[in-house]
Amino acid sequence: MLINASLTKQKFRNIEDILKDPASKAKLNNLVDEAVRCKIRIQQEQETIKDLRDVAKNDLSLNPKLFNYYVAMVYNNDYTARKDNLEELSTLIESVMALLPPDNSNFRGSDDE
Repeated sequence: MLINASLTKQKFRNIEDILKDPASKAKLNNLVDEAVRCKIRIQQEQETIKDLRDVAKNDLSLNPKLFNYYVAMVYNNDYTARKDNLEELSTLIESVMALLPPDNSNFRGSDDE
């Protein structure tokens, strides 16, 4: 009989037990140190991306939001999904605009009454 892995609950060790065992403590400290180094590198790369965004803004007069969108689109390689989403949003906007009165006002009732 197979046991469904999602039904078995992993039992975790108490942090105090890990810190009391020199080998476990050393391994944990190494893992934490490496994770901190990773976070520092990530922070440095995020600052580099911010600098690149500023160059695009200052040298090309590109809206930083568009720069971020473009970077994310290239990074995620999700052009088709974004295009489909854009078409869906366009349909929504057109549908809502068709419901607006001719003067294009959007009446909002007052809650003060």
